[in-house]
Formats: sequence, C-alpha cells, structure tokens
Amino acid sequence: MKIVFLGDIVGRPGRRAVKELLPKIKEEYSPDLIVANGENAAGGFGLTTEVAAELLNHGVDVITLGNHTWKNREINQVFERFRQVLRPANYPPGTPGEGYGLFVSKSGYEVGVLNLLGQVYLDPPVECPFRVAEESVDFLKSKT
Repeated sequence: MKIVFLGDIVGRPGRRAVKELLPKIKEEYSPDLIVANGENAAGGFGLTTEVAAELLNHGVDVITLGNHTWKNREINQVFERFRQVLRPANYPPGTPGEGYGLFVSKSGYEVGVLNLLGQVYLDPPVECPFRVAEESVDFLKSKT
C-alpha cells in the first residue's frame, strides 16, 4: 500500500502547490491514500470549510490538524461537514471533532489514520500521545 503524507500546507502558496503538484505525484506514484497536514492552510492559521473543500477536491483524502486547530472560529463547522478532517486525538475528552478514523483507500482497503500532538512547548497541555495511541490503535484494530 502506498500512502503519501504532505507536510504543513501553509496558506495560499501551499494550496497552490497542492493543486499543481499533487496530480503529478498521483500520476508517478499511484498512492492508495493521501494525507495532508492542513492546520495552517487558511491564511497560515487554521482551516476553513472552503479551504478544506479545496484540498479535498484537489485529491487529498484526509486532512490532519495540530496545535493551530482552533485558530479559525469556523473549525466546528469543518468537523461537522468533513469527517476526513482530524484534530489531534489527544485533546481532552469532549473536544469537538475526531482524532482518528477509518478511510477506504483507492485499493478498497480500510486504513486507520490516527492524529496525535506532542506535549513539548504546547499550551494548553494535551494528554500523553503514547497512551492515547495505544487506546486508539486498539479501537481501530477492533473495527478492521
């Protein structure tokens, strides 16, 4: 299985690079799943519904977020509209959005994607990514 992960897409220049280069990557490598970090895709801070739709329309399958998840007040609408957008799973319980999910790859297999955030130099603090990873992976395994 081939998975492409695109690092931090920042603002309009990053989105333009996705639009122009992702078709070439898809042609050359034929990935089964494309995951991209989009936490700075809207003007360098956060993600909007419009920008999420743009990235998904350009071929991104799953969008991950990070410590800039809450930089745009529209983020709750993004979570409601797009289940392909994942916030870090180790945010506190009850936080809007999902931190992991199962997604069907181009080859038809279900792929678990888990998004975690480290704990160093972050405010507010998040739960231990290692503990959350163990729980989340166990849950994803039970569903596949």
